[in-house]
Amino acid sequence: MPKAFVTGATGFVGRHLVDVLREDGWTIVAGVRDRARAATLLDKDIILVEADLMNPASLAASLPADADCVFHVAADVSSWSKEADRQYRTNVEGTAALLQTTLDKQIKRMVHVSSIVAYGEHEGTIDDHTPRLGAKSWVSYISTKSYAERKVKEAVDRGLDAVIVNPTDIVGRYDDQNWVRMIKMVADDSLPAVPPGNGNFANGRAVAEGILSAYKHGKTGQNYILGGPYATFHEFLSLAAEKLGKPAPKKPISPTLLKLYAAILELVSKITGKRPALTKEEAYFGCQNYRVNFDRAISDLGYRNVPLEQSIDEAIDYLHEQGDLKP
Repeated sequence: MPKAFVTGATGFVGRHLVDVLREDGWTIVAGVRDRARAATLLDKDIILVEADLMNPASLAASLPADADCVFHVAADVSSWSKEADRQYRTNVEGTAALLQTTLDKQIKRMVHVSSIVAYGEHEGTIDDHTPRLGAKSWVSYISTKSYAERKVKEAVDRGLDAVIVNPTDIVGRYDDQNWVRMIKMVADDSLPAVPPGNGNFANGRAVAEGILSAYKHGKTGQNYILGGPYATFHEFLSLAAEKLGKPAPKKPISPTLLKLYAAILELVSKITGKRPALTKEEAYFGCQNYRVNFDRAISDLGYRNVPLEQSIDEAIDYLHEQGDLKP
């Protein structure tokens, strides 16, 4: 029975990965910061060990030497500049520490879960060969995910057998803080405006399957984009509204107005010290405009391109299960 060490096991993608690994017969060791909280989210057969990416000693103590693969899913996904220092320590320095521990213990393989944002902004379609320009971004999440990828590439040069996957926007079951925030606002008629951008919406379960397949079939040092159907945010929210029995949302706000509103809220935040309702980084993502080609993941990993309608259904069903939506 193969053994996995998983970071970020209690998160959106991590919980899907735990499901997929269990079904594939793996023994799973989950490195978590809060064992009590993790015990409420993960099944009892998951081995919980305390591990913090900002504490290298905890990684060395918790990572089992007989693990067959380290699945590095954890990341600080903050979109507020005030938390940029913590984000760098987690995403970059934490990844570097985990890579070193993996090398020291001679673990057979690592799958690093990066993000499409590591590629940065491009006018044309992004594919696995596109230069990764995210390190140049002023958005901390983008730059730190890009720097973390560089750390993985450097570790590969030092002999680590690692594969990188780059998921796009992700929708589905277990989501409690990403796209479901706007779905819930559609449900309770509190959505202030529709962002003007677009996304490529991958399914949460399919991404987890792609991560496991990257372990089995991915080439060392290779990137694999795990994408999904393209849709504007208005199309996405219109689909959600239809499934919720709500009227279609109004046309999107202009990028200029969205960014101006975020800038004003940031100024107020500097006075109050409280997180703004909309950060400049969130406004940036709300105006994102990109398309991807993920044929390599389909051909090499058997990756599934799941219809957007199905992913939204799964997200809404989960919200109902959690009591977050009225029947």
